[in-house]
Amino acid sequence: MSSLRERLSTGFARRAALLRHSDLDAFRLFNGAADGVDGVVIEKLGPVLVVQLHEGRFAGDLEALRDAVGQHYRECGATAVYLKKFVRDRSGVDDETVAEHREPTPWIGEPAPERIIVREGPLRFIVRPYDGFSVGLFLEQRDNRRRVREMAKDRRVLNTFSYTCGFSVAAAAGGATSVSSVDLSVRYLEWGKENFTENSISLDGHWFFRSDTFEFYERATRQNRRFDMVILDPPTFSKTRRPNRVFVLKDRLDDLVRGALRLLDPGGLLLVSCNDRQLTLKALEAAVHHAAEPRRATILERPRLPEDFAGDADYAKSLIARIDGSV
Repeated sequence: MSSLRERLSTGFARRAALLRHSDLDAFRLFNGAADGVDGVVIEKLGPVLVVQLHEGRFAGDLEALRDAVGQHYRECGATAVYLKKFVRDRSGVDDETVAEHREPTPWIGEPAPERIIVREGPLRFIVRPYDGFSVGLFLEQRDNRRRVREMAKDRRVLNTFSYTCGFSVAAAAGGATSVSSVDLSVRYLEWGKENFTENSISLDGHWFFRSDTFEFYERATRQNRRFDMVILDPPTFSKTRRPNRVFVLKDRLDDLVRGALRLLDPGGLLLVSCNDRQLTLKALEAAVHHAAEPRRATILERPRLPEDFAGDADYAKSLIARIDGSV
């Protein structure tokens, strides 16, 4: 059996072409079980590597993993490595774990800046490597952001569960006439505005709504807001304290898609994506067709994951559909 160090070396070598890209420096370097070590994911964010250790899946020795990563991180152009311990339920994480994920001192190497700009083709995004569990950019959506940029010209775009507005930036950069970004977090929406500014995109004509997605659907209906493209990239599960609310994607998928399509004009585009391993691509398609009735949904594309995510087809699924007919 190959050693942990050898498996990391082999996984990194598979991404050698990505390391040579002059306009891409945020991607997955090591993909867990697909690269031979379940529970370990390594992502490159400019000069930083982030090692994700998934609870209950990595059976190896943590110090051996640290030594293996330490042998390779500078070869990837990194100066710092941060460790994130991904627990199954983040809603009840203890204070010590929260503090660990906000510690500027790296696991390996030299401390990184709190704020880093990463390149993704012509776009630039702000990431924060020790800002809790998430860094501000979901790398599996890289190719979908490119698709949105290519399809958004002259469209009114709605981006739900917008997080730090990666899709919104892509749509605006692609020539969308307006982009409405919806998220419950004021902080992430402000981060999204920073991403607009980083890409020299004026905020004029673009909108940022602190709102639950379903409540936004109701507001948009009352205000007769209409869209030509809707992006649905919801979490699998989320829990908020104020208001006290639980969202489970598999229980609300039909409602989520149906509400989006009510706001979508004839010929409009829908991008729906999820990383719930229990929801198949077939289930996503069924939800779209069912929600569209009596209108017609035509599946235009079933995008594959980017090459650095190969080997784990259940990780995330996406589809792009055109919705014809009147509401």
